[in-house]
Amino acid sequence: MISVIVPVYNVEKYIRQCLDSISSQTYKDLEIILVDDGSTDSSGIICDEYAEKDARVKVIHKENGGLSSARNAGLNIAQGEYITFVDSDDTIELDMIDCLFSSVQEVDVVICKARIVREGEILKRANVKGRKSLTNNDLWEEFFCRLNNSVCAKLYRTTTIKGGSFPEDLCHGEDFIFNLQYLSRATKGVFLDAVKYNYFKRKGSITTQTEFTEKAFDEVIIKDRAFELVEKVKPEYYSQALCFCFVARMNVCRKLYKFNKTEGYSDILQDYNLFFDRHYREVKGYLGRRKLEFFLFKKFRWLWRIAIKIRE
Repeated sequence: MISVIVPVYNVEKYIRQCLDSISSQTYKDLEIILVDDGSTDSSGIICDEYAEKDARVKVIHKENGGLSSARNAGLNIAQGEYITFVDSDDTIELDMIDCLFSSVQEVDVVICKARIVREGEILKRANVKGRKSLTNNDLWEEFFCRLNNSVCAKLYRTTTIKGGSFPEDLCHGEDFIFNLQYLSRATKGVFLDAVKYNYFKRKGSITTQTEFTEKAFDEVIIKDRAFELVEKVKPEYYSQALCFCFVARMNVCRKLYKFNKTEGYSDILQDYNLFFDRHYREVKGYLGRRKLEFFLFKKFRWLWRIAIKIRE
């Protein structure tokens, strides 16, 4: 049996399309776990409707705790030998789980491709063009180096998760930590050359940040936690993990200056500058085009501030 965990929060316009794509899968031995994370619209009612007509559907109603909390609630009751995650405003191709399951024997994770779908776009079915076996090092290259962070479009072995969970104290980067924890126990996987997951980009969705919030600091916290994990289980990626910490601080600096918040966070900026001075030599080979931005930030701050205003 495969458990499909779907966190649900205020998606009444889209959830039926999502649930129809799951319940109509060609692979039938499913446990469909819907976690209503304190929705204030009719999303929870719709979840209950699907549970009434499909015995495979289980619904959890809980107070709002965020995406990680909802996924963890699903993990706590999942009974399947394998687990996959679907976001409630996305859809999956009708044979996605079948395709993933057909390649999961004797491996820890199977990955397929995903695509961004704009509202009104007509989807074409994508057949599997090939399969590639992945060693543990290959998995680290895919998840860590290429930042294939989303837990969607993947099938995980439940026993390999071994009590792993999503960090509930952060609003961004939860998938990154979950996947790195998983990789510390996984040995091999499979990559399917086929688009089977649909990320929907809705009209009117917020695509640009209009104000600064302290959630921006989550990126630094996540990357620092990832660095600590890499240092323990995969030290060969030490420099790249350190580079992620470096870039995360650059990203926060950019936001602080863009929204004129530097005075309120002068201590943090001072700490970041010490970090930059201490680690630049170690990470400069991984910075790529960001090396020029960092040079401007350190030497020509006025020009850098003009550049970020134009860019963003």
